[in-house]
Amino acid sequence: MYLKEVVNAADSKQFLELPAIINRANRNYIHPLNSDIESVFDRSKNSYFEKGDLMRWNLYDVKDEVIGRIAAFYHFDDKLGEHQGGFGFFECINQQEAANLLFDQAKSWLQEHGLKQMDGPINFGTRDQWWGLLIAGFYPPVYGMFYHPPYYQSLFRHYSFEVLFEQYTYRREISAAFSPAVLRRASRIQNDPNYRFEDISKLSEKEIITSFMEVYNAAWKDFDGVNALNRAEVAQLIAHMRPAMDKKIIWFSYFKQQPIGFFINLPDLNQLLVKFLRNGSLNICQKIRFLYRKTTRKCTTMVGMVFGIHPDYQGRGVESAFIVNFANSVSKLGPPTYQEIQMNWIGSFNRKMIAVVESIGAERYKTHCTYRLTF
Repeated sequence: MYLKEVVNAADSKQFLELPAIINRANRNYIHPLNSDIESVFDRSKNSYFEKGDLMRWNLYDVKDEVIGRIAAFYHFDDKLGEHQGGFGFFECINQQEAANLLFDQAKSWLQEHGLKQMDGPINFGTRDQWWGLLIAGFYPPVYGMFYHPPYYQSLFRHYSFEVLFEQYTYRREISAAFSPAVLRRASRIQNDPNYRFEDISKLSEKEIITSFMEVYNAAWKDFDGVNALNRAEVAQLIAHMRPAMDKKIIWFSYFKQQPIGFFINLPDLNQLLVKFLRNGSLNICQKIRFLYRKTTRKCTTMVGMVFGIHPDYQGRGVESAFIVNFANSVSKLGPPTYQEIQMNWIGSFNRKMIAVVESIGAERYKTHCTYRLTF
């Protein structure tokens, strides 16, 4: 076996195609859009290169067939005031020796750059996509979440990684009834005319950016590894979401005129388009198919990207009122419409959010894990 740095288009093509080869017998695997994966490694598109660097490799067997891949990277974390090392986009055959070579390469490269630990598998970018190793709930993935074969967990465990935290995906049927306790908490807020909940269909992009920034930077300021977002970063996030955006499922909450919460959801791109692709690339017919399926809501699953309530309004019942109003509105969109929501990336450290989603009857559906290795 030998490793080779990804340096040209042919190497990149092999890097992109490997997950489909490894999962070719797995009915639940869905290949992501190649362009979205490649954008992570594009210096002109990924702002993380401004304060960091990245390298990626393919692993080959004696027949020169690709059997593994990995990317290693570091960036300067403004909140922690230091560089953080990580690795991601790991794929490998079921062979510990092969996995060890990949992990060793990432570790060695990071050590050469002065790093003393690495977290993974993570993204060289924000946490909303390509983050964590799937360890439970091997169902078809929603877009932006990797599917991993069950044996990957053993490959990590036998390399002495330690669990840093877990990320849960919760699932709930839109039409499921809320408990009397949730409805009581919600009614106290719903009966107060100072509160309102609405989708973004009447908001300008400037208003969306301002409201999101205000709540996000207040709600996430105390979480490790989460930095404040500026206007340019929020605008970039919105631009990234825009092709799949359904404004009827992106909501803000207000107290009087002050934004105090948001619930950002997207139709599952895998259902709209990606599961119909064979090679992770789009042609004009597939783009038209996507627009048709999006416009006619040919998608039963929405993905809860992020939910947040300003700290000053947490624990008052705003969360319950927000979710009840949202669910009631979505159920009235008319057939065909969304039947379920999968709420991604609820960290094991976020006990408040776990309590909220479990209180509304959501079930823990999938578990991803982020590991750490100190060296």
